[in-house]
Amino acid sequence: MDIRCPECDRMLLIVALPTTEETRAAAAAGNARAKAELPNVDAREERLNRAQDRELKSADQLPDLEGDTLRIDWDLEERDGEHWTVLRHRDREVWRELAYYEGYQRFADVFKLLHERYGSRLAEVRPTTASEVYLYGDKLSAPQVIARLNASLNAR
Repeated sequence: MDIRCPECDRMLLIVALPTTEETRAAAAAGNARAKAELPNVDAREERLNRAQDRELKSADQLPDLEGDTLRIDWDLEERDGEHWTVLRHRDREVWRELAYYEGYQRFADVFKLLHERYGSRLAEVRPTTASEVYLYGDKLSAPQVIARLNASLNAR
């Protein structure tokens, strides 16, 4: 976990939390707090595995879209007790996968695949208001990362 200045984004503090492996090792060694944390560790690991299984991995997985100018909305939905990233063009769902908190890095990966698939027709990948908290998280520079990606489309 990192703590940054809300005005300049300067790193103020880094708190190193135990890794999954460290928690499991401590639990195996008899640490009561680590043992109590194991169900949470297992749940996080299981969700991460499910999320990775459902990720967009190839531009070929994306559907054909009509139009000379494509604007893709990056939205967030809560369904079945999960947070989902939902990509839409107009009213059509283009892709759905489990969302990551502070998912701006995932945004960059998906952005690359969208650009690979749709080329110069891709005009923008725009986060919806509903997606912003989950997409940006606590990373103050995340909106600028996404703005730079979208600006790169106009520079081509």
